[in-house]
Amino acid sequence: MLVALLVSPAFAQVETDDEPPDRERVEISPLPPLVLDPEPLVPPNLDLPPPAPLPEAEPETESEGDPLEDIILDAPTTDSAADSTEIPEAPDYSRLSSNEERAARLDDMFARLSEAETEEAGNLIAEEIWAVWLDSGSASVNLVLRRGAAAQTGDRTELARTLFDHVTRLEPDFAEGWARSSRLALEEGDFSRAVGEAIRALSLEPRHFYALWTLGNVLERMGRFDEALEAYQEASRLYPTLTSVSERVTALELRLGGAVL
Repeated sequence: MLVALLVSPAFAQVETDDEPPDRERVEISPLPPLVLDPEPLVPPNLDLPPPAPLPEAEPETESEGDPLEDIILDAPTTDSAADSTEIPEAPDYSRLSSNEERAARLDDMFARLSEAETEEAGNLIAEEIWAVWLDSGSASVNLVLRRGAAAQTGDRTELARTLFDHVTRLEPDFAEGWARSSRLALEEGDFSRAVGEAIRALSLEPRHFYALWTLGNVLERMGRFDEALEAYQEASRLYPTLTSVSERVTALELRLGGAVL
């Protein structure tokens, strides 16, 4: 689906102190930047999906001299209805392995998400799902991901990119790392990378509605409206109360003449 664009690196002149004074100097100009033709089409008034929320974390104990200690780890959560929402009795997972338990919990949460009647109820269930997705199995990777998300929310894009790249190198089978990196690539305007990493996340977690949302958004910005609609529709099927996605489904269906893929 995705064709990688390879760009030759630019060459820069290197000066040395021992270069003979009578040697002819040759200027080497950098290669011109790659220009995509045609330019990606950006639909009007199309908002980026917001950074996915992080469940509230326990306070971290940092070592002295940590260069990232100034990053705020707290992230907003949706908990206004927590007291008024009846909590169903938890299923018994005691006889399952850790992987089987994870899969069973996700199946149960997605079943409840598909039946949520309000956006608020859907948001609460989505946060439960993210709590599972955010666990890579490595405490250090989890911390790096959380710091990357905090940096992204704080518009510290370069730091967020460094941290997300570190996550995907350490845990290449961690879907959430690719999903977060894809969303950041969309912010950076790197559409090719955003598509590729969203697909990578979905290959590891096909129900990742946030990766589907990002994929639909970048495809729509590239003018690939049929594919964007398909991604949005799948995200909306998984998370029906996610208004921002359902609005894009409606808009694209109208644009494409009401066609249903």
